[in-house]
Order: sequence, then structure tokens, then C-alpha cells
Amino acid sequence: MKKRILSFVLVVLSAVVLVGCKKNAGNGYTYRTYSTSLASNWNPHSWETNADSSVLGYIESPLVDMSIKNSATQEYQWTFEAATAVEDVTADHQDDLTTYKVTLPKGKTADQVTSGYVYEITLREGVKWENGTAINADTYVKSMAHLLDSKMRNYRANLYIKGESALAGALAFYNSEAPIYEPIVPPYGKEDTPDYSFDMSANKVYIKLDSEDMTFSGYSFSALYSSYGIISKATYEAVTGSEKCQPNPYGYIEVTAENKALILALMDEYCSGFGLTIYTNEEKTEYNNEYFMEFLFYNTGRLGEKVEYDGNVGLYKVSDYKIRYVLQDAEERNYFLTSLTSNWIVYEDLYVGNFDTTGELTTTTYNTSKEKTMSYGPYRIESLEAGKQLVYVQNENWWGYTKDENGKLYSETEFLVDGNHVQQYKCTKVVVNVMTDAAAKQAFLKGELDDWAPTADEVSEYTLSDKLYQVDETYTMSLFFNNNVPMLQTMDASKGNQNSVVLSNNSFRKAFSLAINRNEWVTATAGYKPAFALLNRLYYYDVYDNPNSIYRDTDQAKKAIVGLYGVEYGEGKAYKTLDEAVASVNGYNLTEAKALMKQAHDELVAAGLYVSGQDIKIKIAWKKGALESDDQKQVALLQGYLNAAVEGSGFGKVTLEAVGNIADRYGDVPKGEYAIGYGAWGGAAFYPFRNLQVYMDSEQYDINEGACWDPSVETFTMVVDGEEVTMTYKAWSNCMIGSSVFADADFETKLTILSTLEQDFLSKYYRIPLAGSTSCSLLSYKLSYYTENYNIMYGFGGLRLIQFNYNDSEWQKFVRKNSKKGVLSYN
Repeated sequence: MKKRILSFVLVVLSAVVLVGCKKNAGNGYTYRTYSTSLASNWNPHSWETNADSSVLGYIESPLVDMSIKNSATQEYQWTFEAATAVEDVTADHQDDLTTYKVTLPKGKTADQVTSGYVYEITLREGVKWENGTAINADTYVKSMAHLLDSKMRNYRANLYIKGESALAGALAFYNSEAPIYEPIVPPYGKEDTPDYSFDMSANKVYIKLDSEDMTFSGYSFSALYSSYGIISKATYEAVTGSEKCQPNPYGYIEVTAENKALILALMDEYCSGFGLTIYTNEEKTEYNNEYFMEFLFYNTGRLGEKVEYDGNVGLYKVSDYKIRYVLQDAEERNYFLTSLTSNWIVYEDLYVGNFDTTGELTTTTYNTSKEKTMSYGPYRIESLEAGKQLVYVQNENWWGYTKDENGKLYSETEFLVDGNHVQQYKCTKVVVNVMTDAAAKQAFLKGELDDWAPTADEVSEYTLSDKLYQVDETYTMSLFFNNNVPMLQTMDASKGNQNSVVLSNNSFRKAFSLAINRNEWVTATAGYKPAFALLNRLYYYDVYDNPNSIYRDTDQAKKAIVGLYGVEYGEGKAYKTLDEAVASVNGYNLTEAKALMKQAHDELVAAGLYVSGQDIKIKIAWKKGALESDDQKQVALLQGYLNAAVEGSGFGKVTLEAVGNIADRYGDVPKGEYAIGYGAWGGAAFYPFRNLQVYMDSEQYDINEGACWDPSVETFTMVVDGEEVTMTYKAWSNCMIGSSVFADADFETKLTILSTLEQDFLSKYYRIPLAGSTSCSLLSYKLSYYTENYNIMYGFGGLRLIQFNYNDSEWQKFVRKNSKKGVLSYN
């Protein structure tokens, strides 16, 4: 689905993604937008796609939201929606910490903890479902019990059973009475005798791709595939894509005569990572039965302990309109409020009334059609034509509406915006039509759409338009590498590369980075901005209490940049101050790049990895879709920069070839399909202290640079508060989260850790930052955003505050009067 500017409205909240349209005559205020596809499941317990979640943005009321307080100074504020108050009551309810078995800070007991665990939420009286049924504390508690039901295994339960806002006791309830699987060969120590007596002929046996509990080794199949590249894409997908290997609801794949050959091939590649093979003959018709058994599980026939909801799950009713939420780990109030910007409640009768209990798990078709949907937000679904159109109209029973003297629905903000209560949700109807991007452009120019997202090639036509909105995104476009010598040699031998083994050399990759003129490179794509580090200026370390707390503006982050690029400052240096030094950084130093290329050449030749003078050709896994002209321009520039750097070094000519239509370029690079990938990481702008996980925690993320290193094993020593601390990179990336060792450290300490890790990781040149991305959108003359001053916390004010310059009938007159040959001009 296309991202549009209006989808930034709620930012960290449940984003309203506006999409689709057709003409609507009359005096209403219709927002007409488009999408390439429509939602199919907007059940808050199981939705998966952006299209699905966009529906919830219209039909639900979050407990809290965020909006504009002062548009001139870009000051934001929390607003109460389905709640009227959220208070930290930990000090008064320390008994809940023991009752719900929270994870206490290291070295502390429950009576020593006074904040961050127990929050009391006062619900707004008068909030109703669209049919007028009241929503109260029982609604919230029953809905959470459904969400976490172990017999349903709801997809969105992951938001409440783990992570920073995990609900205390939720994980145990989610696993209540779930079947217990155990290895068929019990784990054994070096001095123990393994037990291979399990009778496989009398019992079903299974593998589990993401399990780390196999007796053979503590690595999962999925990790050896996605993070380490030991298991090939072809072998892994032969299993995951086979109808013979479909997992049961608990993730276990039964090993049968029909799929055994596929599973043995998977096990063999796994074994290769340990210098072993599972096969005992060249024909691969016989195998080591002991190795085979050590990968397998069986269903014990036992169920996990039965856990009742009441008294064990930390969301409970206090009174008809008051609930308490007990967190598994402590969380500061503002971050907890962020978790309340999406909601989990469901309409009981439709939810349960659409149960299907015929399978192993209970499922529901709640919120998959108009008839099975119940709104409690400012809009409700009026009609849905699958694959064609979705129409929303105002929900008469939304708590925020009253009726004006003409009987029309009207709403003003309870909170002050620029010192006033202002009209909100003036839009009376939203029409979403399914159409291609090309068709959307034509409809927009004809006045039949109210927004349109031009492609990079098209943006340049509208750069002077007052209706073009360009917004910085958190994403940093980068090159990421595979520096594994055997894999690179394989790619050179059989995958179209020539001498890509040069990428194994750190000096070569560093020279590559310094050879790139980022200020020039970004001109190949409209809206791109040069990037010299992993995190850009959208990352805030204390956003809720200090709107100026931009990570990139801290001394620690500045020192990381100048340290990485070797810029000196101080007495007798080229730059007197740190700020002057940072301002000088452009990432480009051809002189140093050429010297490093000569060094790299000599090192590679001496190592026997490269023959002097030979040409180099490297394929780059560039994008999921087809290549466009901008892509080719970008790669041509990179190729030119590299050739300028290798001139006179002893290296031959360098050719870079971009490859498009790649389903998983992020995974293909560490697997050894490509030596270089192009892509981005972003997000989590309001707590940057967790961002290094995507580069260092292979348990939670598929690491793009997984072929270069194992951050769960490699260690790093850093001086923190005057003491040397040594941990694995994985541990460092998690050390400021939850109840970890530096989670409660002050900001100065956290900023030092983050900036040190950022500089150290970038100095490995496993990844080279190139540019920050922007989102571009055109808004029709029919509409104006509340403010032109974008803020990442509330966008431009969103659909809540959007202004209509014309009603529907006035807009038709405007289009007829101002169109030339049926087209409006936005140039």
C-alpha cells in the first residue's frame, strides 16, 4: 500500500492510512482517496497488513492520542479519547507486583518499587458501539481474555505477551493448556550417555524451524538460514513452501515419508555449519540416525499448566469505568501511553458469534466484512465492495459528536489547539477506490481524487507546487555487505560476480564509503538527503519531556560522526569546535579513498585473494520491484565513484549491476546470493536506545549483515561511568531496554553507549549509510492541512483537523471552472 502524508497523522499511534475515491455530489465533505488493494481482516486481534490496520484508524477510538497544542512552536500534547485519565498507581498497589509476578529491577524487592508498573485507566463514560451498546471495564477485560486465549493463538497477542508494554501474566495465560513438545533425545552433557531409545515407529515426530531447544544444537533452523547463511534459500524454501511441510498451529512440522527427503536436506545443510554431514553415503540415501533424532520433537500428550485469567493476568476491573494495567517490566508513563494509542476491544456478540471451533484452534471472522464489523470510532463502514471500493461515513454514536441546529453531526476538540477548541472530523465521508498508481494520477489531475503520491520520477514536475508535501522519514538508505570469503568466492564462481571477494577487505569497503559524493548521489532521486550515520535527526532520546532532545544534536552523537570520518577539532586543528567539525562532514574524501584502495589491493594480493589488474564485477540486490530510471542513475554514480577511487591502485575496472524483482534482498545477501544489498532500516524514533538491535540481535531480527559476523558471540569493551564493561554486541544492543543492566541509567550514560556502539558498528563497514528518505504527496485544492509545519508527533494535524476549502458541490464547480482540457494544474 502506498504511504501518504496523511498516514503520518498518528505517527507512533495507530496510523490512519487514507486510500481511494469517486465523485460525490452534494453539500457534504467527502475525502476521496485510493489504494492498490483493500483490507481483508481488520480484527484488532489478528490483523497483519497496513491495509488492514488502516480500517481500524477510522472505526476505533484509542484510549489516548496525540495532537497539536501550538502549531507555530510545534508543541504537541497527549489527548484523552476513550479514556479520561491514566495514572501511575504503583506505589499504592505494590501487592500487584507479587500477585502478577512482574519482573522486578535487579536487586530490588516489590516494596522498594514505587513507579512504572501499575497504571490505572479511567474510561470515558458514554463511549458506545455504533449500535448504541455501552463500552465499559467489562468490555476491556473480556476482550483482553479473548485476545490472549491459548485456544486462538491470536497474531496480535505478541504486543501483550512480550516487549516493553507486555502485560504481566499474559504469556503464561497465552500458553495455558498448550500441548507440550519435547526433544526425542533428552539433552545430555559431555560426560553423559545420550538416550536414542525413542521409538519413532510408534510416535509422530516433528521439527520446529524457529526452535532453539533442539538437542543437536542451540541454533534454530531459521537462524542458520536468515542470520548466518548456512542453510541456503533453495533448501529452506523447499520446506517452507511445500504443502507437505505445513506446521500445525503450534509451529511444529510433522516428519512424514512424503517430506522426509526435504527435511533431511535441511538438516544436512544445518550440519554443514558444524563441519558435519547427516548423510552416510555419497548417494545420500542413508543418514546418521543419531544426528537425525537430535533434531526432532514429539508431542508428550501433556498440556501446559491451566492458567485462569482472573488473578493471573494483570488487566483487571476496578469499577464499571476503571481498569488497572500491570506491566511485566517497568515503563515510563509516556511510553506506556504510546501503547494505548491502539485498542484491543471487540464487540462480544459478533466476535463470539462468528467463532469456528471445527479446527484445532478456535478462529473468528469478526471484522472481515461490513456485517461482521462494529465501529466505536468517528466513522463506520457504510459499504464494502471487495476488490473495488470501501466507504466510511460518520458514526452517529461516536462519543465526540453532537448535532448542530441543522441536525448535522458536529464535533470540537475537548483540548485546546492554538488556544482554541477547534472543529474536528469535519469530513463526512471517506471513499476508498482500488486503482493503479497510474490511474490514481489521472483521477487526481481530473479532480476525482484528493491526494496522490507521485513516484520519484514524477516529483520533479511538482517541486514548485504549494500542494506538494515532502516529509523526512526515519529510514536511512544504505548498502550492506557479505564479506564472507568462501561465500564471495562461490558468488564469483557461479553467480555472475567477478572478484567480489575484494569486499572481504575492510579497507576496500571503507574506501568505497569515502569515495561516495553523497551530496551529488542524492540528486538522482527526488527527496533524498545525504546520510552519514545510522540515525538521522528524527530520533529523540527524551521526546515527551524535551521536544529538543534530538539524538543527532548531542555531543556524544556529534563525536561519533567526527570520529568515524576522522575530522579533528580543537586548538591548532582545522576546526576549532565540535560543531564546526560536524558541519564539515560530507562523507567524501577521494584522497583518503584512493590511499585505502592501494592498501586494500596490496593486502588482497598478498593474501592470494586477488590478481592485480583484474576487472571486478559485483551484482547488487537493489529492490523488490522492477528497476526504474532513478535506480540506474544511482548505481551508475556509485560505479563512477568506485572507479575514481581504484584508479592507480592496481585494481582493474569496476562494474556494478543492480538487480530488481528480488523477493527477499535483505535475506539473500547474508545467504550468499548477493555480495551487496541496498535497503533501509528505520522506526522507533522516540527511543533510539533500542535501534542497534536490528544490527546486533539475531534472535529478534534477521540481520542484513549476518554473513559478516556473529554479534551474539563477538564482544565489545566500553568504559561506562568510569568502569570497563565487556559484553557481546547482542547484549549491548539490549542493555538499555526493559530490566536490563543500563535500562535505568541516566540519559548521559545511555547516549554514550548508543553513540559508541553506532560509531563502532559503522567503522566495521558492514553497512554504508547513503541517504535519508522522504515521503512525497500532493493534496488537492479542495483541502488544506491544519498546519504547514510538520511535526513527527502529529504530522500536519491529520484527518482529525483537516480543513475543507470546498464542499462537494462547490468542488465540482471549481473543477469545471479551472480545468484545462479536463486537467487541473498543480505545477
